[in-house]
Amino acid sequence: MARLPFAAASILLLFLVAGCSRIPKIIVLEDPLSAAEHVDLGVAYERKGEPDLARREYEKALRKDGKFFQARVNLGNLSLAGKDYGKAREEYLRALETRPGDAEATNNLAWAAILSGEGIDEALAGMEAVAAAPGGRQPTLLDTLGVLRMRSGKPGAAEEAFSLAEELCGKSDAGSKETAQGVATCPDEVRREIALHRQELRKRFPSLR
Repeated sequence: MARLPFAAASILLLFLVAGCSRIPKIIVLEDPLSAAEHVDLGVAYERKGEPDLARREYEKALRKDGKFFQARVNLGNLSLAGKDYGKAREEYLRALETRPGDAEATNNLAWAAILSGEGIDEALAGMEAVAAAPGGRQPTLLDTLGVLRMRSGKPGAAEEAFSLAEELCGKSDAGSKETAQGVATCPDEVRREIALHRQELRKRFPSLR
């Protein structure tokens, strides 16, 4: 009886042993982070100037929880910063499905409209509702409202919004005096933005001077 060469016999033995052994289980490692933790990590990446990594974390958060509001808003913010206004609008609208009338999402949706020039009337209606709601009299929200009113050809109403925004900023300077909505806060960059938008208003509508 002919014998198999040693190498061939070894290979055959290996297949026989493998055929008799149990098939190993495939282990799928679960994501240990919660949706909130992915959002926190995404924010950290944004602060480090790594938007692609931040986007990945926000998307992971939404895979964990498809209705996670802040992940959706943050994705919109990344798209807005990247001048993808259509995508930003889509993300903000989906966020508003979860929290209708939310001030942050409505404000950012308004800026997608302002920067793209599309959907101004819809954005104005949303911001008017936010400003009229409890807590809506905030400098940043009133500034956005003023810009929308200006772009809609309502200079008097725009001036009213900017004036109130600056008044609230002034109150925050004077020892953080309390307003009807609480303590107003107004960082320098917000104050500059309001001043710039008010200047733009007066250039567009010289009769206001």
